Amino acid sequence: MVGKLTPNNMISGSRTPALLSMSPFTTRNELLAEMVAHDLGHPIAKTFDGNEATGWGDTLEPVILKETCKRLGIIEADINVDKAFFHDSIHLSASLDGMGKGVNNQLTDTSRGIYCPQGGPVECAGEWGCLEAKLTSAAPEDQPPPWRGPIQLQAQMMVTGFSWGCVATLYRGIELRLFLYQADPDIQAQIADAVNEFEARRVNGDKYPIVSSEDGNHAFSKVDDGAEPIDLASTQGGHQLVQSLLAAKAKKKEAEQEIDDAEAAIKEVMGEHEEAFIEMLNKKYVVKWPMRRTRAQPEKVVPAKPETFKRQNVLTVKEFEK
Repeated sequence: MVGKLTPNNMISGSRTPALLSMSPFTTRNELLAEMVAHDLGHPIAKTFDGNEATGWGDTLEPVILKETCKRLGIIEADINVDKAFFHDSIHLSASLDGMGKGVNNQLTDTSRGIYCPQGGPVECAGEWGCLEAKLTSAAPEDQPPPWRGPIQLQAQMMVTGFSWGCVATLYRGIELRLFLYQADPDIQAQIADAVNEFEARRVNGDKYPIVSSEDGNHAFSKVDDGAEPIDLASTQGGHQLVQSLLAAKAKKKEAEQEIDDAEAAIKEVMGEHEEAFIEMLNKKYVVKWPMRRTRAQPEKVVPAKPETFKRQNVLTVKEFEK
């Protein structure tokens, strides 16, 4: 396991699922905001520096790669690749967890945990391929979602010129499955088009269409203090949008009150009991009301922090007070 090798001013293989709107964690506007901020010399501070799960992923990566080579019969391999790879015509880079020279073509063999989601044999005999290690708490599956390896793998094949690759996924720490893929020209063309569009938007300052309220915070992260208020009545569908928002907020408030009332009644019944259960509609439900422990901490001085600005996620609609 080596540190980050790809430059911060380029789309890397791990970011391509977001670029194709396939990532549940990052949007295209978020990527764009990060890259533009980097271009302006004001990189956005990281809000996630890893956790125990990612730590175990780093620790187990060489173990996963060694077992992958063993199952595939790979003798010639590098499981500590210390350089980045760059596409020769588009602004795309990638790093590899490992790379290995295939010995035999591979077919799906579930007894050995080998899967070929594209169907047919994966032709890897005598050819170098990309090896990508993943660790997940998800239940074992016959094909991983695009964002957990397959799209990243296609980007890696684009920059290396390799014809095949493997997403080696360790499920819940006890079951390793190897997903083998051939280079896919259609997916790789989508990636290339997406990278080129991204670079054009990066230069021209064009946002992507907003796909969620949170995404809007990334697309428009700043406020023009001198801008006049917008009359939404003059915009297309303005009345309907505000009416829909008000109606939805009213339903949410009503639902939240019903939830609070029900929780209060159940808590009164449970009293000092931490757990309860009930069987109804042929199902059994467990109700838990646990204690939250906060460890004692010594008094300390909070270190100084620089001033920061972040667009709030809340969009309020209130009636004018006369």
